[in-house]
Amino acid sequence: MPNRSWEVGFHLRSPRNWLNDPNGLCQFEGTYYFFYQYDHDWPTVDQKAWGLFSSPDLLHWTYQGVPLQPSIAEDRHGVFSGSAFVERGAGDDGRDQLRLYYTGNVVAPVAGHSPKDFDYVYAGREQNTITCVAERDPETGALAMGARQVLLRNTDYPQDCSCHVRDPKVWEQDGKRRMLLGARHMDTHGMCLLYESDDGLDWHFSHTIYSDYAFGFVWECPNIVQLDGRDYLAISPQGLPRLQDRWFNRWTPGYFELPEGQRLLDTEVIDERTFVQWDFGHDFYAPQTFVDDAGRTILVGWMGTFDDHYSSVPDGLDWWHCMTVPRVLTRRSDGRLLQNPVPELEALRGTATCFDNGGARIGGRLADIVLPHLEGEGSLTLDDSFQVFYEGGRLGLRYLDERGSAGRQDRSIPLDELRDLRVLVDGSAVEVYANGGAEVFASRWFCPEKDDLTLACSFSAAGSAYPMQNTMVEMYETAAAKAPDLELPGWNETVPH
Repeated sequence: MPNRSWEVGFHLRSPRNWLNDPNGLCQFEGTYYFFYQYDHDWPTVDQKAWGLFSSPDLLHWTYQGVPLQPSIAEDRHGVFSGSAFVERGAGDDGRDQLRLYYTGNVVAPVAGHSPKDFDYVYAGREQNTITCVAERDPETGALAMGARQVLLRNTDYPQDCSCHVRDPKVWEQDGKRRMLLGARHMDTHGMCLLYESDDGLDWHFSHTIYSDYAFGFVWECPNIVQLDGRDYLAISPQGLPRLQDRWFNRWTPGYFELPEGQRLLDTEVIDERTFVQWDFGHDFYAPQTFVDDAGRTILVGWMGTFDDHYSSVPDGLDWWHCMTVPRVLTRRSDGRLLQNPVPELEALRGTATCFDNGGARIGGRLADIVLPHLEGEGSLTLDDSFQVFYEGGRLGLRYLDERGSAGRQDRSIPLDELRDLRVLVDGSAVEVYANGGAEVFASRWFCPEKDDLTLACSFSAAGSAYPMQNTMVEMYETAAAKAPDLELPGWNETVPH
C-alpha cells in the first residue's frame, strides 16, 4: 500500500498512471482548462495522450478524462506537447472557440529495416504539427475534440533541423498568429523556429532563433512571456552541463530577457549568458505560461523530471508526478521574473498557528508556511526529515532522512540575503518561494507516514503556518475509476522515446 502521507490535496496529478508536461493551459469562456501529458500504460509504454482538468477558480477542479488521444496516422505514437489558442468570435454561432495545437509523434521505420537501424534523432521519426478545435458543452463545460488537421510535417521544417521539432506555442501579435517550435539542429544544438499565419491554419516559416554558442542539444516547450513592455523567451533545454550552483538537472528550464526595445519577433540570436533558471528544485520541467482573463501571466510546471536517479516511483504508488501550483509572474525592476502562488490559494487556508524559533504542529499534511521578515541564518525543518536552510550565504534543501529523498541529494544556491520564505507542503510535494518569489524550489519529499506535520524553526523571526484544505481528494477517488486504458488497435506497439 502507498504511504497516505504522500497524497496531494491542492496540486493536480493524474488520477492514476503517469503525468508530465502541462499542455493547452488557458481560460476559455470563464473556465480554466489544464491539459497534461498522460501515459495510460506507464511504466511499460511511452504513448502519450492529453488528460484534462477544468476549474472555475483554480481551487476546485473537475477531471474530464483523456479527450485528446492518438487518432490519426500522424499522431499514432503519441499526442505530444502543445498549447491552446482562443479564437475570438470564430465559432459558427459567433462565440469564441478553443483551438489546440500539438505535436503528433510517429516512429516509422522504413519497410525492410529493423527499428534498430534508426537513432530516432536524425532518422526514423516524424514530428507533425497538428491542430483541432475543442468544442465546449455550454451546460457541462466538457470539451470534445473536432477533426484533426496536419499543418506541418518534417519536410516543411528547415533542412538543418533534425527529426526533433515539437511543442507548438501559439499567440497573436501585430495582427498575425505566431508559433514557436522547439527544435534540435543537425549539429546537435538547441534552437527555436518561428512561424506566422493569417488564419492559424496556413503557416509560413519566418526565421530561426538560436544562441551565440551551443546551449543544450535540444530546446523544448518554448514560451513567450511579455511583461511591462519587455519580451522574454522561455525554453526547456536538455543537456546543460551541471555546474556548482545551477543546472543541477540535465533538464533545466529557464528564460532569456531580451534587451529593452527588442522584440522576440525580430530576434535571431540570443545571448545564452543571460539565461535565468526558473526553479532550483529537484522536480521541475516543461513549464507553460498563459494569460488569463484578468491579464495575469500564469506559469504551471511539471513537478517531475526524466533524471533517471530519482524518477522512479515509490513502491505501491499508482500515480506519478504532479503539476506545480499555478504561479503568477511579475517583473522586478532589474528584469528578474518573480513567481508566486496565485492568491486564490489563500482561500484554502485554515486558522494560522504562529511560531517563533521553536516549533509548531499542523494537523494533516497540507500547510502554507510563511516567514515574512527574516534576518540572518536559520532553517525550517519538517518532521525531522526535510529542511529548508540558509547557511553560509546559501539557500537550499536538505534531506535529513534518506528514506524521504528517493535518491535526491541536498542542493543549494548562493544568496546574499534571505528576507522572506513561503513554503507550501502538500503531502509529497514541497514548493519553496524566497525573497518575494525571486528564488524558487519545487521538490518531492516522501516522508515517513505520519498524521500531522511538525515544524522546527531556528530563524530568529516569527512565522505563521496555515493548515490547507484538501480540495482534490473526492475528485481523485472518483476520477481514478474513469481514467481509461486507451484502446488503439494496432498502435500499441512499444516505441522508442
